[in-house]
Amino acid sequence: MICSPVVQFYYENNRFIEANTMNCDVFFISESTGITADELGSSLLSQFPQFSFTKRYHPFIDTIEKAEILVEQINEIAEGQSVKPLVFATMANKQINKVLSGVAANYYELFDNYLDKIADNLGVVPRRESGLMHGLVNELQYDARIDAVNYTLAHDDAMVLKGLDEADVIMVGVSRSGKTPTCLYLALKYGIKAANYPLTSDDFERHAFPKEILKYKEKLIVTTISPQRLHHIREKRRPNSRYASMPICASEIKMAMDLYDRHGLVPLDVTSQSVEELATQIVRIYRLSKSVD
Repeated sequence: MICSPVVQFYYENNRFIEANTMNCDVFFISESTGITADELGSSLLSQFPQFSFTKRYHPFIDTIEKAEILVEQINEIAEGQSVKPLVFATMANKQINKVLSGVAANYYELFDNYLDKIADNLGVVPRRESGLMHGLVNELQYDARIDAVNYTLAHDDAMVLKGLDEADVIMVGVSRSGKTPTCLYLALKYGIKAANYPLTSDDFERHAFPKEILKYKEKLIVTTISPQRLHHIREKRRPNSRYASMPICASEIKMAMDLYDRHGLVPLDVTSQSVEELATQIVRIYRLSKSVD
């Protein structure tokens, strides 16, 4: 497959910009889940917007036989390409890593540059076992994350206003402004119990938050978003609807900002932030509040 140009758009400065990109295959390989390879590899690839990457995932490559089969598959895909595929791997096992490194692709073993250096600095030998980061190494932390996910699911979109005293944070914002995915990320990644509440016409009419929400003002994380971005998101869900129209989006955001100002709350702007970026800000705010307590 020869890399070919495709039309792609990216969002910047409240507008969508067309970018001419090239296609390229990328493989994420691991002895375990592949989460580390994906996160680090994808972070590196984000610096190359000239390319549209076709991502392929191969977790649990934990034997030499599996590695040999995978090398054959990648070599077949690589044939005829003007740009070699990229391979990001987390292979603690040196024998499996040696097999994979012979692939007809640009191969990057993400542990190679660090494990031996860290071992030298610490004066110990690394275990070189797969799954140590994402496995059940700490059962208490794992159980806390599961509890947080269950809590967050039960308190999504104000399905339950009781039990907010257990929440670590309560996200508030207009409908479709990214509250649910951010809360779930906070729960799964950090074990933070995150409830969320979508502002409704009732809230705007009475110019106040519900008493159940305002009771926990110190836990509130309020958000705002540009009307254009909100319109784009809502249009995907309900095309050509009043709910997705620009006037309604702009009106709701203005009324939300008026509410925040009335209660002395400063919003986080989620317009151009990813779930991960927004979650990082919320974690920082949460940790600061805990240190004050």
